[in-house]
Amino acid sequence: MKKFLSMVMAAAMVVSLVPATAFAASGDVKATAKIVGSKNYTQDEIEKTQNKKVDGPEVQLTYTTADYAASSKTEVKYTLSLDNADFYKSGSAIAADTDATLKVTLKTDKGSKTIDAKKSTSDEAFAGANDEAKIKSVTFTSSDEVEFVIEGKMSKGDVLAFGLTSVMDKTSKGKQAKVSIESDDVKISNGDDLVYASVEAKGLKASVKDTVDVASEEVVELKELKIEPAVGDTLGAVIKTDGLVRLKLNSGFEFSGKKGDVKVEPSSATVESFEDDEIAIKVDSTAAGKDVLKITGLKVEAASAKAGATATLKIYADGNDTVSVEVAKVVDSAVIMSVEKDADVPVIYSGVDVKNTGITNSSDHEALEVTVKETFPGAWDDAKDFTFKLPQGVYIAEVLNPTADNMQVAKPDEWFEGAYDKGDYEALTFKKRTWTETDPSKKDKAELKFTLVLVADPNFEGDVVLTLTGDALKEQKATVAKFVKPFTVEAKQNDLQIDYRNTKVPTDVVIKEAEAGLWDKNTTFALSLDKIDFDDDAKVTVDDKSGLKVKDAKTSKGVVTFKVDSKSDDKPAEVTISGLTLFMNRNLPAGAYDLDVFSPVMLGAEDGKRETVTAKSSPANDPGFLAQDILGKSTTKRVVADINDDFYSTKAKAGFVNIITAGSQDTDSFTTKVVVPVGEKYLISGENKVEIDVPAYVNANGYTMLPLRAVAVALGINTNNVLWDQNTRTATIMYGSKIINMTYGQKVMYVNGAMIPATAAVEIKDNRMFLGMRDLGNALGVTDITWDQAT
Repeated sequence: MKKFLSMVMAAAMVVSLVPATAFAASGDVKATAKIVGSKNYTQDEIEKTQNKKVDGPEVQLTYTTADYAASSKTEVKYTLSLDNADFYKSGSAIAADTDATLKVTLKTDKGSKTIDAKKSTSDEAFAGANDEAKIKSVTFTSSDEVEFVIEGKMSKGDVLAFGLTSVMDKTSKGKQAKVSIESDDVKISNGDDLVYASVEAKGLKASVKDTVDVASEEVVELKELKIEPAVGDTLGAVIKTDGLVRLKLNSGFEFSGKKGDVKVEPSSATVESFEDDEIAIKVDSTAAGKDVLKITGLKVEAASAKAGATATLKIYADGNDTVSVEVAKVVDSAVIMSVEKDADVPVIYSGVDVKNTGITNSSDHEALEVTVKETFPGAWDDAKDFTFKLPQGVYIAEVLNPTADNMQVAKPDEWFEGAYDKGDYEALTFKKRTWTETDPSKKDKAELKFTLVLVADPNFEGDVVLTLTGDALKEQKATVAKFVKPFTVEAKQNDLQIDYRNTKVPTDVVIKEAEAGLWDKNTTFALSLDKIDFDDDAKVTVDDKSGLKVKDAKTSKGVVTFKVDSKSDDKPAEVTISGLTLFMNRNLPAGAYDLDVFSPVMLGAEDGKRETVTAKSSPANDPGFLAQDILGKSTTKRVVADINDDFYSTKAKAGFVNIITAGSQDTDSFTTKVVVPVGEKYLISGENKVEIDVPAYVNANGYTMLPLRAVAVALGINTNNVLWDQNTRTATIMYGSKIINMTYGQKVMYVNGAMIPATAAVEIKDNRMFLGMRDLGNALGVTDITWDQAT
């Protein structure tokens, strides 16, 4: 029992040694800071106060959460720091460690109590506001920083306010006095750099809702102009009764219209004078009692200003500083194309129809809404055509909600339908005189709006930039959508010699899903080669992490296909096609043959090689890829043409198969690019890095010398056709019908017995024969030879 009591006493002693502030930290106490009663001064006003004194503002903490630890004694320290100001005492700024007095107020649902807190304050309760809370101590650590310790618990909704009577250090125009409040035990939101006093420009401030665009030598009406007092509650604080507010434009711009066009609110303020370069508005006693002057109907002409210039309106009144506001910008074109500034660019998958057949994505294929409008009435010339052009590979499937305000177009949907270029579907061309231009004497401006529904061929990826062109318009561009591929293909070039059956492709093809779960069940994929059939069945395998399964892997009619049996789960799938073999006709010419990888399901075609799909052949409720008219109606006027090789590209790898010899046919052309870095024991043949035992070098005469056998083999010549005679030290290359001989030390070569001069003598280094770069090229018929000095 004694042992138990001693343990309890020891525990009690430990608890008594824990600081009271620890209890606050273990709870959850939060408050939000704000400034109440902030002050705005002119420079004259603040400098006329006693020692530049700021009086009245306070920083308030409103407690949003007050979850304290279970303790009756809770101490919290708050630190107030001023910027560009010092605390005030007895007519001057304080010095550190003086007994300056600051007001601290606590407001609760029980009432409010204000205390003049000073360094000597101790245990003074906020009686009537919160019996538990009291000021424990006040310490001025410097002339611009003070620490308060408040003992007691706050409740949610309580407000703790600190007075900010202070002296500003700098009082030039634009200067501000700020306060920051922080605490280790209370989480304070918005507690940094709160402005409680500002020095404003003397007199007025002005603003417009937005700047407007104007073409050179054209007129535009400005947005509403507001003129307000920078300091004080009403206009009368800065403008004398019956005083004048003057508006003046900068050089290159003039006021247009007439005096009666300008409207002022309140209406008791009147336009006193109206000139090209200045307008004067008289402010009577009624207007002087208002807090804002609103001016509309101001028209500005870019008389001599050029594109890029900005119209600035200067506003001034007697006894006040001049203020300026930008109101207009001169643009090259009087017709502006735009999309919503802050809207996210929609992301659409390419190579699928508008229903996203074959993938699980729910995109509606809608691009951003496009707006085209005049900057002033009459700017859009109806005697000229204009065209909206999409990038190659992106097509218009539908146009939604077209409107043509003030253009006298009776049926905008039919107008858009007629704008299709036959067989193009990448452009909308609006012919001249199919709309009517606006009247320059009126306010109504032409405005065209529409939303494009887009599809893209499987090979298109990236931003869709819509281009507006026309004889009477400056070319303009806007990004309206972005396409990404539902799958990507990794494949390498394969240099192969001609054979008839079962020619093996040494590399694999890998198809990667763009995102997990994107490929829908029963979606078919196909691989085909240009002019070459795949032979026998290839092997199709799926990674072991995605969960995707495939079925029906087969080769039919020269095309390799497989079908998705179940979708991937958490990770995108990777499908590898290996063991590809080729069936090649022996009369195929040497050269590159492209690999196409596509999904017939996504394209709206049947399994196998790409087939023609038209609006007529597609099921009525399941149109194929692009097989629909512009507005989705049952009309034959505008249907997208048949799917064919000219219409879209499914090319996944250019030059997947590169035939480097073609039977007995002679050829003087090579299709493989070979890069030979000087001094390196490798070369690049096509896309393959080939190790060599001796590097190329530059000889004493400045000629680049290439290792004969390594480069010849890299170009596709069989190594058995590069011969060496040790007795005569002669190398022989047999290429098609050519026999090329070169001998060590000689500056000549023989091609089929004919002597050809060489620029450099044949050299032997490291037991290998080297020939000048251009001499070797001439002998083999390689015409495209370049030298990169940097590498």
